[in-house]
Amino acid sequence: MPAGAVQLAGGFEYRKDYEHAIPSPQLVVDPTTGSCVLGSQCLSAVQGGYTTKDLYAEAFIPVLSGMPGVQSLNLTVGDRYSRISGFGSTNNLKFALEYKPFDDLLLRGTMEQVFRAPSLSELYTSGSDAPLIHSDPCDGYTGAPAGSPLALACQNVPTNGKFVNSDAASRNQSGAIVQGAYVAGVPIKPEHGTSYDFGFVYSPSYVPGLSTTVDFWRVNLNDTITTVGLQSLLDVCAAGVTEDCRFIKRDATGNLSPATIEPITNLGTINTAGIDWSANYKLPQFAVGQFNIGVSATYLQYYDLITAPGIAGADVYKNAGHLLPYGSSASAACPDNAGVCLFPRWRGQGFVDWQAGGWSAQWRMRYIGRFQNGAATGSPQDSYPNGESGTILKYGATVYNDVSIGYNLAPINTRLDFGVNNVLDKQPPMLYANNTLNANTDPSDFDLMGRYWWARVTVKF
Repeated sequence: MPAGAVQLAGGFEYRKDYEHAIPSPQLVVDPTTGSCVLGSQCLSAVQGGYTTKDLYAEAFIPVLSGMPGVQSLNLTVGDRYSRISGFGSTNNLKFALEYKPFDDLLLRGTMEQVFRAPSLSELYTSGSDAPLIHSDPCDGYTGAPAGSPLALACQNVPTNGKFVNSDAASRNQSGAIVQGAYVAGVPIKPEHGTSYDFGFVYSPSYVPGLSTTVDFWRVNLNDTITTVGLQSLLDVCAAGVTEDCRFIKRDATGNLSPATIEPITNLGTINTAGIDWSANYKLPQFAVGQFNIGVSATYLQYYDLITAPGIAGADVYKNAGHLLPYGSSASAACPDNAGVCLFPRWRGQGFVDWQAGGWSAQWRMRYIGRFQNGAATGSPQDSYPNGESGTILKYGATVYNDVSIGYNLAPINTRLDFGVNNVLDKQPPMLYANNTLNANTDPSDFDLMGRYWWARVTVKF
């Protein structure tokens, strides 16, 4: 083409995934009690797998270049065809456009279809759980028409209006069994959706060494694969997703049985959007050395989980700015079934690097924005952090500072590094999310160790 050569890349991939879990006899879960001899970390013997065949190609097409107002215009088109045993086939496209009107500015945008088959653990896992629930739709139950969602959710519950779920009322953990889709016998299909990303890169020629980027992104994900936790199971059954009601087991008094199953299946839709921004500046060389400074930040505009699209009464979780504590119904939105996750509106990092001869040093700042645990009574985000509905605990931003210094011993191919993470010994927040899990905080987002000293020797051979 006049603007340059078209570049094409492609390939074929074959993969077989297989799992065979054989737990110790002391850990084998009893399906009638949801427990095992050791009383925790109970598992079931499971095995299975699937094969994946992918055929993919991507073309880089330079459309225009060297014209007034068009320094360059490039189009990238990609396609991936996947066939997965047990899940059929899918075809996913990608389109990306880059436009540089002049040297300092690059405009870019991408639209991509996304697809993810269930993992082996999402298909074959089986083990005990101790979920925390804050409400039961059968509290105060006075009866419902046979076969109705509420009647299916409240089997064995007395109809005199006096029933109160003892675990929810006392804030004690219930018992349940988490089961992968194939173990639970539920249909499951891959996640699918579309992602959009539009932004620009600006590197002003009048400030050499400076570059900044801004990207606006949005992801719409359908048939989200997640564990339907006990709270969500009760809520969606009562709301009309009657195919999930069969997993609810109650004893003769109406209280939930530890034989209740929390299946891993498709649960609704996730819609999320935000803005990424970064700036880097390599300063001019000074007599004392070379400095480079940078900052990056992400603003989460929204992160919404719709549990049962199209069904009246289905919960819509607006998770941006919230903590999703373990056992809460909102925690079904946690990526990878993490169980506890945090969605602050803002996250960021900053750094200053210095180099002079064999010496180097770095300061790094990590920022986690403010968030809240709990919400108003009646809101899906109401997580009962102190055991009472409507309680809202608000947390300010958390900032960590890390420093390090190093020296490169070039003659002997050795580098020495020494540093301190969390210099100011910032302690993690007390989240009041679950008194028996993760020291009542969030170890995936906050530092639990406090100030941490480290040293490293690297030798290249």
